[in-house]
Amino acid sequence: MKITRIDTYTVVVPVHPGSWHSPEHEPEAYVRGGVLVNMSWPSVPTVLLRVHTDAGLIGLGEAHRGISAGAVRAWEPYLIGHDVHEFTLQDLPMQGFSAPEPIYDAFEMAFYDLIGKERGVPVYQLFGGKFRDRVPVSWCSGRHTPSDAAAMARRAVEQGYRVLKMKATVDDPLPERLKAIQDAVGDALVVNVDPNQRFYQPFHLFEIVNRLRDAGVHNVECFESPFNQRNLDWYRLARQKIDVPIALHLGPPSEVFEAVKHEASDWLNLGGSMVNFYKTSAVAEAAGIPVWHGSGVGFGISEASYVHVCAATRNCTLTSDIVGEKLRVDDLIVEPLVFEGGHALVPEKPGLGVELDLEAVERFGVRS
Repeated sequence: MKITRIDTYTVVVPVHPGSWHSPEHEPEAYVRGGVLVNMSWPSVPTVLLRVHTDAGLIGLGEAHRGISAGAVRAWEPYLIGHDVHEFTLQDLPMQGFSAPEPIYDAFEMAFYDLIGKERGVPVYQLFGGKFRDRVPVSWCSGRHTPSDAAAMARRAVEQGYRVLKMKATVDDPLPERLKAIQDAVGDALVVNVDPNQRFYQPFHLFEIVNRLRDAGVHNVECFESPFNQRNLDWYRLARQKIDVPIALHLGPPSEVFEAVKHEASDWLNLGGSMVNFYKTSAVAEAAGIPVWHGSGVGFGISEASYVHVCAATRNCTLTSDIVGEKLRVDDLIVEPLVFEGGHALVPEKPGLGVELDLEAVERFGVRS
């Protein structure tokens, strides 16, 4: 099964109005070095790819975070003309040449998709089989006003979600926001508060916890990455001082090992390629730590890969950041992933189990 051609498509797909931030929290665009910069992630281009083979099979991949189509195509000489079976799926050829992570992840998706299709099995079988048919997922959002947060919480509960992941900063009116959610839906929804390290210092976290207690707020499921993750002693201190679980958002296995060694987290948000997630989760499992898969706020191709590897990972029991079309207006696959009662159903078709919607790609395509 030799690779004959690689097609790339650059797309930008907007989010549903108000689905991420309330208007008050939308970042403003500005000019830097003569270039318009918009800090809002929905406007960052994503490259989709189709890897063609002489067997007539096509593997799908997705490279986000602003990677250009040219950067993806730069790896064609290492792949075109080669048989897919020449490579180990755990160490594709571009890894030794330090390909940017989004590019590596995209080709990994495509290779797993191809092998799964060739063998007639879903990708989760290539990881040894699945532990679950349904992967628990959370409703995800940016920063909202209390009234917008309450409305969003009602929508989430109506659709069967039990966990909301929400961004925050140290300056946000977090007690008011969480109280509005609690008043709107009671105990039907808990909140994973994710400051992206923007609580800055442990004392800020302790102060916020006290304010939440004084406001009668009890719907916080965990605090994810509240402050600088390089200072694991702070995280160990936080675990000792508060009774809400603390989570770290980590990458390679070495980071997970250090977190375990320092007793720095109760839970872990892991991501990266499918193989990387599988390996890092194994380290966490050995330490008795449950995990979830973080989001690349991508499209149906990447999210299908997340669902497969989450299903095949024993300790991936927490709600993963897999959102489907809850945020963006289109996920660019013909048949969307199926969500029921706060879970994503695991695709059962061969490979990733999804098909690229070329009409949607044309509609949302942009010049590289």
